[in-house]
Amino acid sequence: MAMELVAGPLMGAIFNVLLDRIASTEVVNFFKNKNCEKLLKRLKIILLSVNVVLNDAEEKQMKNGAVKEWLEELKDVAFAAEDLLDEIYTDAKIKAKQVNMLHSGHMSFYCKGVEEKIEDVHERLEFIMRQKEVLDLKVGKEIKMAHKTPTSSVMEASDVFGRDNDKEFLVDLVLTHDEKIGVIPIVGMGGIGKTTLAQLIYNDQRVQKEFDLKAWIYVSEEFDICKITKTLLEAVTSCSCDVEDLNFLQRDLKMHVMKKKFLFVLDDVWNENYDNWDKFRSPFKHAGEHGSKIIVTTRSWCVASIMQTVSPYNLRELSNEDSWNLFSKHAFDYGDSSLQLHQSLDKVGREIVRKCKGLPLAVKTLAGLLRCKSDRQEWCKVLDSEMWDLQYSESNILPALRLSYHYLPSHLKRCFAYCAIFPKDYEFEKENLVLLWMAEGFLQQSKRHRRIEEVGNEYFSELVSRSFFQQSRRGKSCFLMHHLVNDLAQFVSGTFSIRMECSNSNEIKERTRHLSHIIADSSSYVNLKDVSKANCLRTFLQIRPVGTSIDLYNNMPNDLLTKLRCLRVLSLVGTHIYSLPNSVGELKHLRYLEVADTEIVRLPESICSLFNLQTLKLVGCHNLIELPASIHKLVNLRHLDIRGTSLRWMPLQINELNSLQNLSDFFVGKGCGSSLGELGELSCLHGGLFIHCLEHIVSIKDCEKAKLKEKHGLEKLSLDWCGNGETENSQKEKTILNSLQPHTNLKKLDIYDYPGTEFPEWLGDQSFYNLVSLMLNGCKYCYKLPPLGQLPMLKELQISKFEGLVSVGSEFLGNRTSYVSDYFPALEILRIESMPLWEKWYPNAENAGSKALFHLREFHIGNCPKLSGDLPDNLPSLALLVIRDCKRLLCSLPNSPSLRVLNIQNCESLEFQVHSPRCHQSLTSLFLHGSCDSLVFLPLDLFPNIKSLDIWGCKNLEALTVSESDTNRPNLKSLHSLRIRHCPNFTSFPKGGFAASKLTLLTINYCQKLNSLPEQMHDLMPSLKEVQLRGCPKIESSSMRPLRIRICSKHMEGKQNLSDPLFARLKGLATDQSPSSS
Repeated sequence: MAMELVAGPLMGAIFNVLLDRIASTEVVNFFKNKNCEKLLKRLKIILLSVNVVLNDAEEKQMKNGAVKEWLEELKDVAFAAEDLLDEIYTDAKIKAKQVNMLHSGHMSFYCKGVEEKIEDVHERLEFIMRQKEVLDLKVGKEIKMAHKTPTSSVMEASDVFGRDNDKEFLVDLVLTHDEKIGVIPIVGMGGIGKTTLAQLIYNDQRVQKEFDLKAWIYVSEEFDICKITKTLLEAVTSCSCDVEDLNFLQRDLKMHVMKKKFLFVLDDVWNENYDNWDKFRSPFKHAGEHGSKIIVTTRSWCVASIMQTVSPYNLRELSNEDSWNLFSKHAFDYGDSSLQLHQSLDKVGREIVRKCKGLPLAVKTLAGLLRCKSDRQEWCKVLDSEMWDLQYSESNILPALRLSYHYLPSHLKRCFAYCAIFPKDYEFEKENLVLLWMAEGFLQQSKRHRRIEEVGNEYFSELVSRSFFQQSRRGKSCFLMHHLVNDLAQFVSGTFSIRMECSNSNEIKERTRHLSHIIADSSSYVNLKDVSKANCLRTFLQIRPVGTSIDLYNNMPNDLLTKLRCLRVLSLVGTHIYSLPNSVGELKHLRYLEVADTEIVRLPESICSLFNLQTLKLVGCHNLIELPASIHKLVNLRHLDIRGTSLRWMPLQINELNSLQNLSDFFVGKGCGSSLGELGELSCLHGGLFIHCLEHIVSIKDCEKAKLKEKHGLEKLSLDWCGNGETENSQKEKTILNSLQPHTNLKKLDIYDYPGTEFPEWLGDQSFYNLVSLMLNGCKYCYKLPPLGQLPMLKELQISKFEGLVSVGSEFLGNRTSYVSDYFPALEILRIESMPLWEKWYPNAENAGSKALFHLREFHIGNCPKLSGDLPDNLPSLALLVIRDCKRLLCSLPNSPSLRVLNIQNCESLEFQVHSPRCHQSLTSLFLHGSCDSLVFLPLDLFPNIKSLDIWGCKNLEALTVSESDTNRPNLKSLHSLRIRHCPNFTSFPKGGFAASKLTLLTINYCQKLNSLPEQMHDLMPSLKEVQLRGCPKIESSSMRPLRIRICSKHMEGKQNLSDPLFARLKGLATDQSPSSS
């Protein structure tokens, strides 16, 4: 559900946490027992009194340094109060639960001096409160942003760079004739150029001619239906209107747009209320002519999803070159004197542009700031400073980006500010950031009893929707922040968040609460003395952007942890430490502990005293051989990640971790540790679970007690027998697997080294309607496949190392039902590999069904040496086909009109079709390696869209030709690379040559019978940059063998034998005698 557009002060979230904690039963009872209820009441009143001026303070801090410092001091004391109340709350919980007698040594803190500590917090708050009068802070004032200049459709197209492709794509979309009104959202962060792009589209001549009515409306933050409708009506009629009645306005507007084709632009929309949008569009929802369009610009994906009729267009940053052109236009375009200045400042100017990371507003702002400034020192000063160091009046960047931050609710402001600990360009994972927020107490517990992780996911999605986070190209779960958004996070977090990069540890202050250490290389150094200055530190997070380990210290210093008693997050990643000190168990506030990729062998038992610990991450600790015996006492542990360790059993009583939400792995011990049945009491498990060493199962009842079928939160399950598939009782193994049936919510299932001969009935049952990925690996004794064709949503299937499988028949497809009318109705990727005895596919081909594998996009089949039957023939969606090491496969390739990539290796008997002119029309890449012995002539005109053609070891291939039906010279307009290697009978190219205007590389190696290169290369291959020749004695010069010929632009380079016939044919080429690769 979309959050309303209501701004809240950053400190508001902190105060809400404090007030909630003060009202908790544990804290109230503590003060009652100490007979100091009045002190608690006074603390609450002073907090409420300060809370009411936070809005005014947050607005004034931008221009008033004294107010900013006042807020910093207030935040510092609020954190101190939060730590104090959290410790009271924790000790009360420990006493109530009587979890561990080891805690008794830590409870004396409150017997002595607690009143003094609270009095100190109260006095500091009172002093701060008195200063509000001096600073003229007002009670209950709403936060208001400075007035923004409205936009219009007027613009100069010559001032825009790098948006041609964006414009063309969207103009085509605008001109598309739809039967209903189309709404096209353009989405991106502030300053990315959404308005500029909309202006380009709006003013395009093709667009101007297409529409009867056009209007540009600047909407901004307040979505006032009456005001916007009135503005739109005035734009459509070109007349002013004094009417304020919405009914009249909408009726009049409807009349004017009736049966007319219109284009409206709604610029800078923030409304996330669907009802408001639906009411606003009612006059023209069904009134306009077909093909009418509305373009919407917004920073919010939520806004886009509410209004869209087509997928929103995500506007990306400019390239460095386009950014430089934009910068030059505004920094130097002021007369003849600017040319010389341009040349002298080119280098530093380009560095400044790179700093803007493709954000047009930042580029333009800095260009305007530096315009006419000829002093190089001034430019260097801007290069070396942060964007946020600019004066407010000098920069449009700060208000543009801060506007998005301003409209965040308080709790999201706190979550965003925390991200200042991440270095620029760092790709963070969604799940991990949510766990960090949870550890810091930023997530507000839902009244609807949702999991706290779900609340965190919602917060994260909101920040993505508002363009604070961008999805990384690396994967769906990875995100990053634009450099200037990262700067914004640093700006709003102030000295409370510090990143240790290089040697800046002197920036750490006493009030610093969040500290990250960026491991840039193996020499990264931590000055522990500087770290200990921040004695109220809450976060110590090591971040490793690259896979570097550092020799930080052999063991975590004991005295450091005793000083950092307020830590909530401790992350040591990639450090050469071998143990943690026992003092780690004294960190009462610690909720997140990570020691990933370290040399730790064992964890200290004192870790089990960490009552608040929620997350324990031990990923990649390859020396870790056991978990602490008392780990079951971590009653608040929610996430245990032990991937990549050397564990082989689980400690006893693991079932007592009943708060556990994520358990990465479970190891079935051989006569020791927790039994698999203890999983049954972990009813809240979500995410993925990998169960190892199932060969150690003794009792089938243990499998039943695990209750995997009841774990509806599990999305991924991996089952591994770890015993090379050996067993003495295959029926028992089938019963075990049958007892491990998961819930039908499962999305991904992997089974390794299953030693049974058959699979249980549940595997392949159509009730698993959520299963999208399945891998069956190393099931060496299975002689038939389960009916996987019945799985309605299966998208990816991998089958490998079935050593007993001889044939795949109709049992693989299953039975058609009313629920599943086609076999494999959703399958997109199929891999079948390493099947040594497999001989036939679909022995009863007539029962396969015409639409089996109808949506298959990728098909990989490899290392099946005995396979000789047919492959599935009708695969209309197939785009990639890889067949390798199937030496007996004697059949034609599948009929796949959409095939783009074809890779065939070591398949001598496979038949390559050359008599079907349409079957390779879409092919862009063809690789034949030691395959298709029947192929003698390969007509190039079969491949009109080919980009890469690579033929290796086709021993009977004689020529690249042209089909008899085609008398024209082949024109391979897309071909970039052509390689022919180790083809001993290859003799010729098409007579007269072939056109390949984009060909850059031609490689011909070990074609002993080839007499000549393609004809007319100089004219037909104008882009050719490199020709590689080796082992072609009939065309190579005897004095230059092997050789690599590099192209020059119309002249010869180096001292070559220009009389050589080879060079006569390759006029305009130069040579390099370095051997080429084979």
